[in-house]
Amino acid sequence: MRTEIEWVVQGIHEGFDGNLSIADFGRMARLSPCHMARLFHQETGLTPSGFLLAVRMEQARRKLLRSERSIADIADEVGYASLGAFTSRFTKVVGVSPGKYRRLSSLGSSIVDMVAGAETTHFTYGSVTGRTRRGDGLLREPVYLAAFPVSLNGHKATRCCRSGNSTDLWNIAHIPSGMWMVEAVSRTVGGGRYDVVVGQAGPFQIDPGSVVNVDVILTAPTKFRAVEADRAQLGLAVPNLFGC
Repeated sequence: MRTEIEWVVQGIHEGFDGNLSIADFGRMARLSPCHMARLFHQETGLTPSGFLLAVRMEQARRKLLRSERSIADIADEVGYASLGAFTSRFTKVVGVSPGKYRRLSSLGSSIVDMVAGAETTHFTYGSVTGRTRRGDGLLREPVYLAAFPVSLNGHKATRCCRSGNSTDLWNIAHIPSGMWMVEAVSRTVGGGRYDVVVGQAGPFQIDPGSVVNVDVILTAPTKFRAVEADRAQLGLAVPNLFGC
């Protein structure tokens, strides 16, 4: 990754709780805001504001799971002056409200991942399985995958899984009936130009009890178009957030 963009990534991690602007990002990179924004997208596949959103949501998720602070306090700690704005954004990105996410966490992380609304029952689930394909040779890099509904009606939660390396068979279980997409991200080395590769498969129909087999091809993110941008932001930032 270019040094200027590393400065911005570090600045976002250190200052995510503040009121960061495009001008601030430019100062971090010592570049004009427009030039910095173009380079940041080329290097990461994300806009600076999208990466900031991902960092804030990941920090909020961790605080909800690991502390007893109020949701209002957590909203403030991750940079939101409005509790309503934080709740709305968290719900859209994660798939459930902050309060529901915290309540479900007491039942285990797998329960958090599989919740899809009060009306959803176990017999409606199917699953998606497959392998990732990549041409950069980094076959031992972990891959993060997320399935999410093409239609957000019903506020179904995103399902996620982590493949230990790119050759492993992965499986995303507990997917409700409907039309779904799969998106994937992994770290790569691209001569300093990119630090992630991304992929997408679908849409495909999930029926009760069905197992859909798909392969996801990982490529540079320049032409990647997420079906649901807010949810994709978190997934695309995962390698940076988890230090993988």
